[in-house]
Amino acid sequence: MLKRGQVVRSAAGHDKDSFYVVVRVEADGYCAIADGKRRKLERPKRKNPRHLRPTREWVELTDIASDRALRRLLRGLRPQEPEQE
Repeated sequence: MLKRGQVVRSAAGHDKDSFYVVVRVEADGYCAIADGKRRKLERPKRKNPRHLRPTREWVELTDIASDRALRRLLRGLRPQEPEQE
């Protein structure tokens, strides 16, 4: 289950292998994701969580005031895949 503030990588679609932050999780299970460039915080992309891969990185969204800050944060992170059991 994905949670708000989690950094994820897109696994399917035209945005495959791009990193995003989960802005919100909707009641039907879909996630709204943003990266600050292609998908702004004001208009996040609605995406099926089956097409997203979680990373170990988290972002405190209350600290993110603008799309520019979100881009800088994502650029500075080096997300890693969770360990396979």
